[in-house]
Amino acid sequence: MRLSTSIAALVLGLVSAACSAQASASPLPSHPFVSTTGKAQLWMRPDIGEVKFEAGAQDASAEATAAQLQELSASVMQLLADHGVQQADIESYEIEKKTVPVNEQQAPAYSMGRLFHARVRDLAQWPDLVAKLVELAHVTGISSTFDRTDSDDINTQLMAAAADDARNKGNSLAKAFGRKLGPVVAIARGPLAQVGAPFMEQQAGRETRGTAPQTGKYSVPDSIPYSQTVNAIFVLK
Repeated sequence: MRLSTSIAALVLGLVSAACSAQASASPLPSHPFVSTTGKAQLWMRPDIGEVKFEAGAQDASAEATAAQLQELSASVMQLLADHGVQQADIESYEIEKKTVPVNEQQAPAYSMGRLFHARVRDLAQWPDLVAKLVELAHVTGISSTFDRTDSDDINTQLMAAAADDARNKGNSLAKAFGRKLGPVVAIARGPLAQVGAPFMEQQAGRETRGTAPQTGKYSVPDSIPYSQTVNAIFVLK
């Protein structure tokens, strides 16, 4: 009987300790709080563009394929230079050499390609440059993006504006319930999916830097969007 009583008491103590530990590990902060999301967006005219493409060659001879690729690469570099693109703004590297089947009667041919990534700082040259690239034989996979050279400053300003928006929304919510907004205790550029010590879960934010790659675009867009989103948790007074 004494053994049964001791076991029962031990089990009760373990359950009580587990419940106490679970309560102390609660994901919610011990104070009243309010969470808000702030956003800020701005449309700006781009002042820089980037174009990516592949130059390729194919021949039954590996030596001839390499020579053709070298000649095409020289033409591409000259075209970029003619449109004011500096050597320092050009990245090029070879992709893997491979063999491709031709038909059952012929041996496989050799195929080689080189990827190019060029930064165009004079956008007045952009339409003609892209048009000339499209006209070049064996140049494929042309895609483009646009941005601004001061994009870091723009995103910094937008982050501050998004933070102000989050605080203003928090003030409105607190006032609606007869409370005052206290200090911020958690911030994140992504969603606050879980509230717990340190009361936030940081994720990648929605930061727009330039445009998404566009294919077959010759003209420069009038404006491109920049945006920042911030989530915050404030103490309620």
